[in-house]
Amino acid sequence: MKRREFLKISAATMLGLVMDGIFDRSIASTSMPDRKNNLLIKDKSITIYTELNYKNVQKKNPHWGIVSRSGKLQDKAILKAYVDAITFHDALTGIGAKPGNNLTEDNIGVSVKGDLLNVTAYWEASRPYHLKEILEDTSGRGFKIRFGGNREMALKEKTGCIMCLESCWIGITSNDIYPNISNFKRMLSPNSQFKGNEAVLPKIDGHPVIVKFELVAVQ
Repeated sequence: MKRREFLKISAATMLGLVMDGIFDRSIASTSMPDRKNNLLIKDKSITIYTELNYKNVQKKNPHWGIVSRSGKLQDKAILKAYVDAITFHDALTGIGAKPGNNLTEDNIGVSVKGDLLNVTAYWEASRPYHLKEILEDTSGRGFKIRFGGNREMALKEKTGCIMCLESCWIGITSNDIYPNISNFKRMLSPNSQFKGNEAVLPKIDGHPVIVKFELVAVQ
């Protein structure tokens, strides 16, 4: 075989391998969200790509579960999402979820309404974990996440809040187990305190965590 023919065949082979790699990655991106393709819609569920904010796995906070990296409160979150809050909100309405939109800053003591969501998380080859397995809740009452809505306030406040761990008038989803409280009360006497479960979560800052929100029922 002449050298020129050999080079042509080698180049074609290399191109084929590169294209195969691109094809494989494109298949992977449709089955699991990543930084670029950070939200996946399937049937009645939304799956998003997040990364661990490990300092808040170790440090307790009274409110913030998942916040978008584009939001001004992203540094308070246990998980930082790559999708923005408005896109996430609109994806939930797109699968038929109905928002509660029942909270304001002033209706203290009221719990969030809206459709109930089953929230699970996984990474790499792990099994899906429920919130109660990956998050520690000092009051011990647990998690019941609803689609609170709050699109207008999310646009206005730009906090980036995707999932709050107590009822919230800004977060797209939040936990109806704990009612809406004022910032002042949260500082002095919070509903609870939350942190990541270090025994379960990866021990690496920025480690990918995939979070799935599945519509349970219309409430």
